[in-house]
Amino acid sequence: MDDELHRRLAERIQALQKARDFTQEQLADFAVVGRGYLSAILRCKQSPTVRTLQKLARALGVTVKELFPG
Repeated sequence: MDDELHRRLAERIQALQKARDFTQEQLADFAVVGRGYLSAILRCKQSPTVRTLQKLARALGVTVKELFPG
């Protein structure tokens, strides 16, 4: 994943997480992804799979498309 796109994706996920008043741990639990994996995604150390993006989007109440900033 492109570094700039990855950074923007991570920022968007974090913004949605904060808007819903979720901790990182809660988001990981709601999305049924590992906490360490989510942390690595948000620190741009790991690229999420499509399946993980689907899980995060569902947990945040948005579409996968909405995870990506305009």
